[in-house]
Amino acid sequence: MPADLELYRVFCTVARCGSLSHAARELYISQPAVSQAMRRLEDSLGCSLFTRTSRGITFTGEGRMLYSYADKAVSLVTAAEDKLNRMRTLQSGGLMIGASDTLCQYFLLPYLERFHSEYPEVQLQVTNRTTPETVELLKIGKVDIALVNLPVDDEALSVRECLQVHDVFVAADRFEHFKGQKISLDLLAREPLVLLEQASNSRKYLDMFAAQQGVTLHPEIELGAHSLLVEFARIGLGVACVTSEFAKDHLASGELFELELDPPMPPRAIGLISLDGVPLSAAAFRFIQIVMGEDEE
Repeated sequence: MPADLELYRVFCTVARCGSLSHAARELYISQPAVSQAMRRLEDSLGCSLFTRTSRGITFTGEGRMLYSYADKAVSLVTAAEDKLNRMRTLQSGGLMIGASDTLCQYFLLPYLERFHSEYPEVQLQVTNRTTPETVELLKIGKVDIALVNLPVDDEALSVRECLQVHDVFVAADRFEHFKGQKISLDLLAREPLVLLEQASNSRKYLDMFAAQQGVTLHPEIELGAHSLLVEFARIGLGVACVTSEFAKDHLASGELFELELDPPMPPRAIGLISLDGVPLSAAAFRFIQIVMGEDEE
């Protein structure tokens, strides 16, 4: 492009106003500055764009043709700049978040509610997948940020731990003979187990812990949702491995009790992930601030 965009902005303003002085007032610059900009544009393009008369200015044929294109181009760039500014100030735009059903239900919802309340013009989109699937969605640009079960070992990701959680085995009164006892995982593995599917990160964490104890788990029932684990355990179909923080209401009510595993499973974490080295959008950055509590005193 032989001339910079600002010259075309001045040109289009002059054309629309029909006067150098009127254009100068609209642009908040001096009339000599407008005249100089027009001379620079004409010199750059190698043609005259206006005919100057005592009554103002009129287009030359070249000027008329140029304006028919330049006006659309400058309008598009101006609209894009305005949209970028609105996105930067969270007055528009969107945020795509990946998370499992469990993390949406038990952790994410209050943060989504707050973000939407503060920035109602930002469109939220939440995609529910397992942690491995969510990581892949992040890598191909289908989500901006994701909430996952850690650990996730991938150098392409930036990981922020936001909540420590504890995996425990729970059961209903059918298994009350285990109350008050310390029970090994080897002994527990002989009971009917209700576990998450093997594709989930939390199940992989359990299987890794079991392998360290020399135990292989063979569940009678495998499910895709944490809430179903709780319900299946509640009606006595087996001993379920759940996240205690997400089953606290059922434990507090007495519908379920926690089995005392010896040794207990080490705690793990929930984390927010994004692509390492890739700048976050204003919406993603603000959402992470809210989740991490970085805007609180």
